[in-house]
Amino acid sequence: MKILKNISLGVIALLVALTSCQKDEVVPYGDFQDVAIFSPYTGKITVEINQQISIADGSKGFIDRKWSVPFPSYFLNNDDSVLNEETAFVKFMEVGEVPLVIEWQFQDSLGTTTRDSTFMVTVLDTITTDIAVTNIEGNYTEENGKYIVEAGSIVTMTDTSSGSPDTYQWLIEGHDEILETKTVEVQYKKLGLYSVGLASSRLEPYGKVDTLILRDFIEVIPSTLPVVLTGAKEIDQAGVVHLQFSREMDVIDESDISAFTVKANGTAVAIKTVQLNKNDASIVEVILEDDLYNSQTASVSYDASVGSVQSSDFVKLETFTDQEVIVYLNNLLTVNPDFEDGTKNPFADPWNQAGFANVTVISGDSQSGTKHLNILMDEGTNAQMAMESGFFSLNKEKTYAFEFWVKVKSNPGGNALQFTWRVQPSDGWADNYKSWQGACCTDQLKAENEGTWQKIQILTDKKPPADWDAAKLHLQIGSGAGGKTEIEFDNLKFYEYEVPPTE
Repeated sequence: MKILKNISLGVIALLVALTSCQKDEVVPYGDFQDVAIFSPYTGKITVEINQQISIADGSKGFIDRKWSVPFPSYFLNNDDSVLNEETAFVKFMEVGEVPLVIEWQFQDSLGTTTRDSTFMVTVLDTITTDIAVTNIEGNYTEENGKYIVEAGSIVTMTDTSSGSPDTYQWLIEGHDEILETKTVEVQYKKLGLYSVGLASSRLEPYGKVDTLILRDFIEVIPSTLPVVLTGAKEIDQAGVVHLQFSREMDVIDESDISAFTVKANGTAVAIKTVQLNKNDASIVEVILEDDLYNSQTASVSYDASVGSVQSSDFVKLETFTDQEVIVYLNNLLTVNPDFEDGTKNPFADPWNQAGFANVTVISGDSQSGTKHLNILMDEGTNAQMAMESGFFSLNKEKTYAFEFWVKVKSNPGGNALQFTWRVQPSDGWADNYKSWQGACCTDQLKAENEGTWQKIQILTDKKPPADWDAAKLHLQIGSGAGGKTEIEFDNLKFYEYEVPPTE
């Protein structure tokens, strides 16, 4: 039996022409046999239970035809599980993989033959929303199907609905953002009772939305664990550093200024005040007298012997030292700079001047996020690719930095691996604002760093040759002999390079 699982929409899904010529004449459909099935489905046929499909037989030259489907599914044409009509209207009454079979009998000069085809139809259940807690980072107990967690715990929840939904809207009490992934992680920082809701639906085949609300599903109680600094960054307000903690903090004021130290390039900077963020009490704002500059490295420390900072559940903040502060920068690359949309956009397809470069976006082992750009080159390749959208403006009086992460996965060609990043006007060519990198001379590309992500920052020693209202990035890359070369890029950033004023 021949199993056919993929059926094209509105076109012939199966076309088998079996022909033979009679010696002196052609008799219409005498020995001409043509098998053709027409279906309104692309690829695999998937339907919801209690729904129907139509499928037509356009075959020629047969003497008998029979459709069949296992009970309790049936044909609407005759309310039976067997049908001999040209077009079959099938209603599916059970969940699972259901075979839809068509058989033909053909007669020719050699006798009667039987042919058949089977279409496997995936029948999905109606959607009934359900939720499961799959992991909790922190101390917790479970009582009567509800969870009691300590403040600061991270709760992972996932959709376990029947009917294979593909669209999700989580409603997490205390969490303003609507989450739209199958699995979510929520950190509970504030004491109280929290409900959790999920609306699940299916786009194809259409599955009606179903909603589940779990009232008071999560209870947050005081923690027995230390309060932890989970991140520190300067926001887009000059000199304002946000310290993100694992749970909400108690009242904090200027009396705690002396307990904090912020350093830029190893030198302490003056702190104007410290305060709780008005919208999120798990964030402590450290406001500096002066701005931080993105050419600097910054850190923050806290001395518990001097300060009295504590969480809202009265756990004292412990001393921490020289934790990195991410200094704010305004990335001029606003279209997919981390390739997280799964495409190489805004870059156009490469032009292969020599050899061949296969440019794709792949998942797994990214520098951050889940996706990154992969370039696999034949030996002796010389390829070029440039942005075709997402252009940015440059001022010839300013200095800029281009920062990116690179990983060499395979380089049999040794020092022949090289690339040049150029910055050019969007509608033309320029070769006077660029930076060359090569395996011979760039530490990040050398053999000892193969297989690990390396950060490169370039262009800080020069300025654009002109004011460009619309500029683009252009990459030229080449490989050597000995086999395929593979290199990856992630997290592209192009920004104005800030240097503190000299005194």
